[in-house]
Amino acid sequence: MSIGYDPKSQLLEIEFRGDRIYRYEDVEPGVYERFMRADSFGQYFFTNINGRYRYQRIDEAGKPKPEGVVFVTGNPIKLRDMQAACQGYGIGIDHIDLPVDEVQSYDAEEVAVKKAKQAYKLAGRPVVANDAFWNIIALHGFPGAFARYMDGWLKAEDFLRLMEGKTDRTIGCTDTLVYYDGKRTKVFTETVWGKITDAPRGTGKSLQQIVIVSGETRTIAEIESEEHRSCIDPDNNVWNDFAKWYSLQRRIGRA
Repeated sequence: MSIGYDPKSQLLEIEFRGDRIYRYEDVEPGVYERFMRADSFGQYFFTNINGRYRYQRIDEAGKPKPEGVVFVTGNPIKLRDMQAACQGYGIGIDHIDLPVDEVQSYDAEEVAVKKAKQAYKLAGRPVVANDAFWNIIALHGFPGAFARYMDGWLKAEDFLRLMEGKTDRTIGCTDTLVYYDGKRTKVFTETVWGKITDAPRGTGKSLQQIVIVSGETRTIAEIESEEHRSCIDPDNNVWNDFAKWYSLQRRIGRA
């Protein structure tokens, strides 16, 4: 493993076996300094760098090297989750910001599938797209696949007013991940359950300020703003499901 760092731009470059070079963004100088003093580069990398920073593969000249699969998302935390899951299988993920229209539908899978097919036409390569469906049990499934818009229309306090007098404060978030390569469509889904708090906590999107995922004590907003990580189960999530499936497709010659 060869390591290089630019403190001015806070870019960390690591060359792994097989001449694979990756550039990690916004890496603090202290992280690099501890990396260089670590007894085990590999252990430090997987504990403190892998899955915590956005990255891209580059060639020997320092230019971005296109990977096999394009992930379409505007959420940096989801991008890190995807990259962390895929890197363990040697799957390269290339993030491209594409002007994809999000269709309006009550069905999150329909939204994600259409988003993936639009992105494929623009990228010309296999793509993965994601969408989330929020389900407040006491509000009969509201806001569903429209959470993205609700966050712009309603504040956290507005959601809490809708919950006044409701004893069941259960909420679920179903992540839908869709792979499309021009022929095949593969869908992955996983639901995370939690509770709605009595008061907003943290900063960020409205719903995230009032949702505590099962097994956590802080809201999603608190965790993301303080630790820059998501609340998903590291072992059971759509990102890992995709990585395992795609790895198998490569082994049998279908990817």
